[in-house]
Amino acid sequence: MNETAAYLATLLDRLPKLFPTIIPEQIRGRGLMRGIPFAHPDAPAELVKRARQRGVLLLTAGKDAVRLVPSLTVTKEECNHAMGVVESCLVTMQEDGFGKQ
Repeated sequence: MNETAAYLATLLDRLPKLFPTIIPEQIRGRGLMRGIPFAHPDAPAELVKRARQRGVLLLTAGKDAVRLVPSLTVTKEECNHAMGVVESCLVTMQEDGFGKQ
């Protein structure tokens, strides 16, 4: 589990670098439970909706974050799949204007 959590952390740490206008801060949390903070208050719900349409379930955490709470038995392959979906959703959100002031 610790190895998978560390692997997930490396995948998540890329997000603020790839999408600085949408995700302005570092990812929060420890282990497998993580929170992705957003600059725009509508972005968390939008990411949850788009990811769900692609088969990945996420949770909002308040109005400014998305919570990741995978199973303790999650694999690296499942992390890759989920993060691929999250990144593709963020790309389309960026194209749709999220993160612009």
